[in-house]
Amino acid sequence: MPERIQVQASTICSAQPDEIYALLVNSATYPLWSMIRYYESLRSGREGLHDVGALRLFKTNAITVMREEITDLVPNERVGYTLLSGFPLLDYRSQTTLERTVSGTRIVWESSFYPKYPLTAWYWRRLMAWVLGRFVRSLAETAEDPERCSKILSLAQGKTSMWKRAL
Repeated sequence: MPERIQVQASTICSAQPDEIYALLVNSATYPLWSMIRYYESLRSGREGLHDVGALRLFKTNAITVMREEITDLVPNERVGYTLLSGFPLLDYRSQTTLERTVSGTRIVWESSFYPKYPLTAWYWRRLMAWVLGRFVRSLAETAEDPERCSKILSLAQGKTSMWKRAL
């Protein structure tokens, strides 16, 4: 089997971990702050809509549809998930960690996986590093704007689906 690919992106943000976690844990917010265009809940988690065990569907365009399962939640510290389908990647695992700093929070989004097809590792490593970089930047920018953050959280509260155009 090929070598497991690991990619990571991080940034420092002035928002506090609880402010960032509120966006990160609520999957319905993703279309309102990220490149995700559509979210739909496929199954609630153990103790709520966005809890461990929740299945979610994300669309980034007309072709790309990803199914993910939430695997790990530590309030104000970490959100983990696995990709079940959507890309030709095997055993895809990802987690976003929030580390308190003197000036706010360091957001670290890391993923690891195996490419499904030989000789595509270089492509997936570069693409996923770019994607994770966009996610951490847009998450930080949103969390640093309290008014926008509040509006997003209000719009997404209790929603089982959300389109980007809702904002």
